[in-house]
Amino acid sequence: MALTQTTTLRVPTELRDEIARLAEQRSTSMLQVVTEAVHRLSRDEWWASVRHALDDLTSEQAASYQSESCSLDAAVADGLDGG
Repeated sequence: MALTQTTTLRVPTELRDEIARLAEQRSTSMLQVVTEAVHRLSRDEWWASVRHALDDLTSEQAASYQSESCSLDAAVADGLDGG
């Protein structure tokens, strides 16, 4: 089994204590709490970039996007999803 490289991250004691509290509350590790927090932040920033891109569309681009979205929604709802 390959070893995962690690490093030390210095955080204020209060933050470490909050991470430990969350880990205990969730019955998980401090690493898992930090990992989940970073993944959530990454996802939130990605969605913010999507919203920003949509806000910057011209009215013609927005109409095209809406039309394509409706077509995709219809394709998903056609009952051919294999289920």
